[in-house]
Amino acid sequence: MVDSRARLNTDRMLLDPVSALGLLGELGAGSGWLLRKVVRVEVVKERPGRRRTLLYRVLAQREGGPAREVSWYAKQYRGSKGERVWSAMLYLQKWTGPDFTMGEPIGYVPRLKLLVVGALEGPTLADALEGLGPGDSALGRVGQALASVHHVPLPREGPFRDHGPGEEIDVLEDARSRAEASGFPRAWIDRYLETCSMVEGALAKEDHSPRGRTLLHRDFHPGQIVLRDEGIGILDWDEAAVGEPELDLGNLEAHLLLDEFQKHGAVRNARRRIDALRSGYLARREVTLDRVAIYARAALLRLATLERLADPRRSVLDRAALSRVLTESAVPDGSGVKGDPCSWLPIPY
Repeated sequence: MVDSRARLNTDRMLLDPVSALGLLGELGAGSGWLLRKVVRVEVVKERPGRRRTLLYRVLAQREGGPAREVSWYAKQYRGSKGERVWSAMLYLQKWTGPDFTMGEPIGYVPRLKLLVVGALEGPTLADALEGLGPGDSALGRVGQALASVHHVPLPREGPFRDHGPGEEIDVLEDARSRAEASGFPRAWIDRYLETCSMVEGALAKEDHSPRGRTLLHRDFHPGQIVLRDEGIGILDWDEAAVGEPELDLGNLEAHLLLDEFQKHGAVRNARRRIDALRSGYLARREVTLDRVAIYARAALLRLATLERLADPRRSVLDRAALSRVLTESAVPDGSGVKGDPCSWLPIPY
């Protein structure tokens, strides 16, 4: 009863524009904003037991400038993660520049576990992909932005946890469990588990090698990337960690392939798009391409077990077909990946 009443009071405070004005006004003042009015409140995502995301449309002004309507996003966490994400964003804000930017950290309320961030205006890469040419310069800019993220100096102490090959193998273990529970034919499940074992073996082979470690976004996909006139905007730093830079690049490459399977049921421009992405990245930073391929395969195997990706509003392939093509795309070809840097893709040039 107490928890329900507390939740009701919190909801009233956050969802009622009048009540939210006082709370957001205090946060805004700390970041240089004078809040005049909360125009609208909307719950945009609810993940029970984890977090929910609110969108506030507010009338605010800054440093004596004119009042204008702006959007702020607020994430309310269920656990202690919000404080760590807030610390990460404050650190990252110091290193944004011409290549990448992020939403402005507005404030954090510990008692409500509420993190408020300014919205980034512009289309996401997910929204824009269909209209981009195969080698569009926007993909090169995304590659440059990611390289700049990987150049951010690591703090000696701070909110970024390690996420290396061992942790990525743990992610695949969760995917194995989803595959076993999928209800798919046993032949597919066996093929999936065999492929997981091969990819996990490749990841583990260099688990203790002295490889370069960088800041990672760790959830880098087209929906997290905002195409702006000045810099590439990167959203949602909840999973930011420290590990091998190849993980972020491989994850985005896997999502570019996923996008084509969802929209067309086959690969069309993924190779040329990946070439454009890598060209931008390699202009700023070196990367080990065979390691990128291993992380791309790991990402494809994880994606193959996510039922929501086959929603008919998003995918022309049903769940079984999408899972099959993603799994087959992750199968090592037996010849290694050091020759053709895109050899993990299922269709040749």
